[in-house]
Amino acid sequence: MKFAKQSGFLLSILTVLLWLGSATANDIVTVSAQTDRLTLSQHMTFRVLPANTSLQQLDINRARYWQSFNALKKSAQANLDTTVWGLATLYNRSAINQSFVIDLGGSYIKYAQVFVIDRDNEVIDSADVRFNDGLIQRPYLAQQMMLPIEVPARSTVRLLVSVETPPEYVNPIKLWNPGSLQLHLQQKQTALGINVGLMVLIAVAAFSMTRGNRRRLQLSIAFVCVSLILVVLLHSGLWITYFSPLKPSIAQLLMPYSQQWLLVMMSWASVELFSRSARQSNIVRFLMLLTVVLLLSAIAQPWWSALRSPWWLAVQSALLAITDILAVFFVTSSRARNRAFWEASLLTTLTLLALQIIWPTMAATWIGQNTIVVYCAMTAVLLALLIANFERISEQLGHKVHRLKSANRSIRRRMRLFQQRSSEGWFELDRKMQWLRTNKPFLSMLACTNKQMLAQQWPTAEDLFGDAALSWREPGRSEPWQQLINITLMSGQRRWFSVAIYPDGLGHAMDVSKQVDAEMQLNYLAKHDSLTGLLNFDEFKRLFQTQLDKQKPCTVMLIDIKGFDVLCDQVGGHHRDQALLQLILQMKQKAPQNVRLARYPMNGVAILGPEDEQSVFALCYQLVQIVREFRYSTEGRVFQFTANAGMAVARDAQLRIAERLIRQAEDAEKIAQQLGDFKVYSATADDHRRLQTREERRWEDRLRNALVNQDWQVFRQPILSASIEHDKHCYEILLRLPNDDSLEPDEAIAPQQFLQAAVQAGIMGKADRWLFRELIERFEEQPFEATRTWRCHVNLSQQSLEDNDFINFIESMVAHSNIQPKQLMFEVAEPIANERFEQTYRLFKQLHQLGFGTAIDQFGTGFNSFRLLKSLPLTQIKINRFWVQNMLLDPTDAELVDSCIRLAKINQVEVTAVGVENDETRALLSQAKVDYIQGFACGKPTRW
Repeated sequence: MKFAKQSGFLLSILTVLLWLGSATANDIVTVSAQTDRLTLSQHMTFRVLPANTSLQQLDINRARYWQSFNALKKSAQANLDTTVWGLATLYNRSAINQSFVIDLGGSYIKYAQVFVIDRDNEVIDSADVRFNDGLIQRPYLAQQMMLPIEVPARSTVRLLVSVETPPEYVNPIKLWNPGSLQLHLQQKQTALGINVGLMVLIAVAAFSMTRGNRRRLQLSIAFVCVSLILVVLLHSGLWITYFSPLKPSIAQLLMPYSQQWLLVMMSWASVELFSRSARQSNIVRFLMLLTVVLLLSAIAQPWWSALRSPWWLAVQSALLAITDILAVFFVTSSRARNRAFWEASLLTTLTLLALQIIWPTMAATWIGQNTIVVYCAMTAVLLALLIANFERISEQLGHKVHRLKSANRSIRRRMRLFQQRSSEGWFELDRKMQWLRTNKPFLSMLACTNKQMLAQQWPTAEDLFGDAALSWREPGRSEPWQQLINITLMSGQRRWFSVAIYPDGLGHAMDVSKQVDAEMQLNYLAKHDSLTGLLNFDEFKRLFQTQLDKQKPCTVMLIDIKGFDVLCDQVGGHHRDQALLQLILQMKQKAPQNVRLARYPMNGVAILGPEDEQSVFALCYQLVQIVREFRYSTEGRVFQFTANAGMAVARDAQLRIAERLIRQAEDAEKIAQQLGDFKVYSATADDHRRLQTREERRWEDRLRNALVNQDWQVFRQPILSASIEHDKHCYEILLRLPNDDSLEPDEAIAPQQFLQAAVQAGIMGKADRWLFRELIERFEEQPFEATRTWRCHVNLSQQSLEDNDFINFIESMVAHSNIQPKQLMFEVAEPIANERFEQTYRLFKQLHQLGFGTAIDQFGTGFNSFRLLKSLPLTQIKINRFWVQNMLLDPTDAELVDSCIRLAKINQVEVTAVGVENDETRALLSQAKVDYIQGFACGKPTRW
């Protein structure tokens, strides 16, 4: 039994050896998972058979019929309709089945098959592909002919490859691992894509450059390059990959048409080449005739198949190649050698390359090729075309540079002539800052009679203008050096000059002493008081804030001097000014050098001193004593004056704000007045709060008395329609307090002065009700006024917004009156509406439901103006008066007003412009389509 098993094993080995020996004479190729990029054709034998030979008709066991790959390439077949079979033996040593890809190369193959056969001659795997198959329909997704196979694990198989193509066109067959093949194809396509993109960009650049030069020869060569790129793309696999993956046969269909138009472009280029040297020669006439024939052939090609014949195209290409070669010799021997040699060489190179592609016996070598060599050759040709264009461009640039130099010399001659005749001072310097040329006005400005006198007094411009003038000759400087310089002349007089030195050494100077003096005088007047010569109060506050920002110790003092009004009324304003000036001069003599004095409105003095409160207090007391001892005599009369002073020291870092410290000093001065004449008081935080509390208490007492005694005054101001076509009778009701101290009986106190005290005392809500009740009663007494009133505006305070019963009060009052709800417009100031948004929204919504109008006053004073416009139920907005008053002076304010009008119109809200004080503003607002205007231009508030 054991002997039988051993005999069977030996018999199996013998059978395998006999099968291998009877197979073929080729090598056994061992493959595994690590096998990659194996040149399989070196291990294969080949046989050439007719195209219709099948697998069953092959005699694979007779080695004498098979030949090596080198012998196959040397064989020539008269019949092009042949099939080349290749045979190889593969052994898979892996424990699993392995997949591979057979690469048949890039040449044109009409049909290809691959078979994997076991030792029993049974087909275990096969694949086939045709050239006309779409890219995504192929067994392996690639523009080349590639077929996938699978080799069983630990077995020996035969690989049969069949390609339908002439033997001399068979490329080396390779065996690829699928993963590495995919990476190789991606790298190859990337390289080809980059090269094609570069070639297209260079072609576009060459085409644009030739078109810009307006040279027909170079333009025709550019067209030849573009046509040749199209032909090469049709030959290569890139066209199939990117343009016709589903229909690769389109490339074969378009091939003769693209080749014919390439020949037409080359013929045109040949005509242009010969026309440059011999415009009327017989060669030019012949080429023109040939171009016409080729053009007609290209037009008739779709309908006449003979014109698509490869040999007809080859004859045309050869004829053009011969013509271009003759052109090279003709151009080389003619006078136009330097100008047309490049074009002739390029055209000849392109023609020979086209001949290689179009010639039938060579075309098969190019078909399907997508190697980088073809595209590199085309890139080199296009670069040569660009180089040829550079000659023309450089020639044009040379002419332009020559013209610019001539124009520059002409301009410089005219410039020197202008400098001699100009009234301005002109001069020219060398690189050493020495004087080359000067004109007479420049010499006269410096009080010099000639150039020698100038060079003797100031040998170089550096001596005259200073070291800063050396910067005009810095390398790379393109802008002139300009400076305002104060120069001491030979006579000792100091003058101001505006000097400019240009990079080429030219310079000019102007005597601007009068302008500088005028500007200095204006600057002085802008910062000083014209009567006393002291700083004005605005400049004083600016200097004060600067000191605070620098964290320097400082103290502010305010001295209020009284008695000048009596002097003015009795002897005139001139004596008042004289008395004030004499008093200020005495105070300036007493004040130390480190103290700044300014005029404090109207007849006072503001002082900025150091932080030492004791020394400043002593100085302030001395200045008050000067006022006490001062006497002014005129017209037999002697006048005396009184003064009080307040001071504030910047101690706390949070209080280092000029406005706040000045207010503290003013409060301290008021306390000094309460203490008596010629008193000095130093302000503290407690003093300020005490003074503020006393002032608010005084207002509260007065407001309560006015509420009890109904001691109010009602004013009204007209509101006019902006359009002339509409005349609507509108006005705003205003609440005022009578002014006991006023000289004018009709002058009253506006709510801005007592509003804060009234809110804190809780009086404004009652005042609103009193005003509305008074309005209804007056309409009852004046029915005609109620009838003709279109709309009456009433202002509401924040306490009325918080009063939930206020809407019921309005409704009950209007229900028993002779006025309609639509005739009343209730206004709320924007700051109050923004702070009390929920209460404002609730009240406005209720007023809208009852038919009353609602409006936002002071629209634009906050940051949420447009949110209120969008969110609140509004009938009208009243634009901030400060924007309206500055419309004619500030374009920004004018644009803000226009924006408010446009947004209000979009939301269907009426617009009233407040603060219209002149007819120009009124006309501008009318053009902007505003609905109503209010201000002194329409009428001042009058008592009702």
